[in-house]
Amino acid sequence: MNYKLRTNKAFTLIELVVAVALLTMVISFSGVIFKVSINAYRASSANAEIMRNLRAITDQLNRDFKGLRKDGYLMLYSELVLRKQFNDSPSFKDFEADRIYYFTTGDFQSWFPPYYRSNIARVYFGHDSISLNPLNPIPISQWNLARDVELITPGILLPPPPAVVDYNDISYAERKTYLVSTRTDANSLFDPNTFRIPIDIQADPNSVRSLMCQNVGEIIIEWTDGTIYPLDNSLNWFGLGMWRKSGDPNYSSIEDLPVLPNFIYRASWTPAVPKEYWPQALKFTFTLYDSKGILEKGRTFTHIVYLEE
Repeated sequence: MNYKLRTNKAFTLIELVVAVALLTMVISFSGVIFKVSINAYRASSANAEIMRNLRAITDQLNRDFKGLRKDGYLMLYSELVLRKQFNDSPSFKDFEADRIYYFTTGDFQSWFPPYYRSNIARVYFGHDSISLNPLNPIPISQWNLARDVELITPGILLPPPPAVVDYNDISYAERKTYLVSTRTDANSLFDPNTFRIPIDIQADPNSVRSLMCQNVGEIIIEWTDGTIYPLDNSLNWFGLGMWRKSGDPNYSSIEDLPVLPNFIYRASWTPAVPKEYWPQALKFTFTLYDSKGILEKGRTFTHIVYLEE
């Protein structure tokens, strides 16, 4: 009888090493692909959040300035502030914090007694006072955009202080007549020491009435009269932002300075200014950040609003 020797075939040491190496490579590549996928998803979510905020801001600006009252007031206030971009930023930088004050028409409803309505309102558009407060500096990536609306409701009695309301018994005609009081009103909104928009959502739901958008960093507002810059046939834009970009020798970066110099730009148009001398367009440039800080540099957008005749 013939007997055949049967042997159990097994992996050699080299084969095991190669198999382990291949498995390690597959796992490593899978980890990289998974990490890339997660980062792409997070970036996509951050971009989607920013684009939602962008749409909300630009839609509101378009509505407001479509009804702009050129027989009223338009006041622009621009300021440089010294802040960090993020909590862990190594140094302070100068950022522009512009705000604007105007009268517009629309269908406005009070937050407090909702049956109060008006078709004319005074609007403040810019950062809220909590963001601008120099005594409690907040990184600019965490600033808030406010849109404070005050209804023009002549004949309605105001409650006694300290009640907070979003309407006023001063008529639009009176506001146009008394320039000093209207400028005082505008300056009180421009000044973060007197302008207070609370944003504590949990403490009081009504406190969010003026909070338009969170994580809105630098805001630059410029205006044009329609004239052309001859060197490149572009529109002439005026404002603090344009002055900073012009290379003016009187302006230098204030990065890392312990004290912020008084870099302020003001422009205003009143009922005494003929309509043809009002701006033909306003340019808003702002940087938006996502709430989780995924896009470290944020995203900067420019939106131009053309003012109708």
